[in-house]
Amino acid sequence: MENIKISENCNVLIYDNIESYTTNVFLIEKKSKIFIIDTFCGTDSMIPIKKALEGKDKEVIVVNTHFHWDHVWGNCSFKENMIISHEKCRELLDKHWDEQLKKNEKYILGNAEKYLPNLTFDTSINFHDERIEIFYSPGHTIDSISIFDHDEKILYTGDNLEKPIIYVEDKDIETYIKTLKKYLDYKPKKIMAGHTLNLTEDNINQTIKYLNDLKNRCKIEFEDEYMRKIHAENYNLIHGNI
Repeated sequence: MENIKISENCNVLIYDNIESYTTNVFLIEKKSKIFIIDTFCGTDSMIPIKKALEGKDKEVIVVNTHFHWDHVWGNCSFKENMIISHEKCRELLDKHWDEQLKKNEKYILGNAEKYLPNLTFDTSINFHDERIEIFYSPGHTIDSISIFDHDEKILYTGDNLEKPIIYVEDKDIETYIKTLKKYLDYKPKKIMAGHTLNLTEDNINQTIKYLNDLKNRCKIEFEDEYMRKIHAENYNLIHGNI
């Protein structure tokens, strides 16, 4: 695990416990609240976060960007805190927690006790004094949400953006594209995602193009076998087997 300061108010903890990708957990410290974006794979993975919170007399708020296991299994480390998600995320976690746990149990770090978000929303939540906006942004999954820090102009997108290629896990491509276009309206200075750091507006536009090409069954050339594999999975979800 690596801890990097990415702005005046934010550190990212980068975990490499899963073979094929790294996973980011963000710690945003504002004047009276600390926001933790995602909780990775269990209580042990949250020990560095808990240590970073020691001695800080600020409210801690956890945000689950979507229901996938590698973003929520550490929730039980924060039973005394507010855990925010979209209402669909809580429903999907309640339905799929045990299934995801069984399928991916080798990645559990410590305890991954089922613990659901305790505050859900439909469209958005604004913490006005902290200048933090949390908003519904369906794309990668139907329950995905994003976070925008209006002070630092940093956009946190969960898994809606990823390099070298996104995973598409919901068939509604048009809604995904609308979400990405909405990102551009924020004019972010920095863009951070669940598995990729330091993205740009060009990456958003490239992802929009990829989704349009995917929707329209365009032939796409890729640099390596990994990208071809993920594209094939995306294509099969949208159109059926290649």
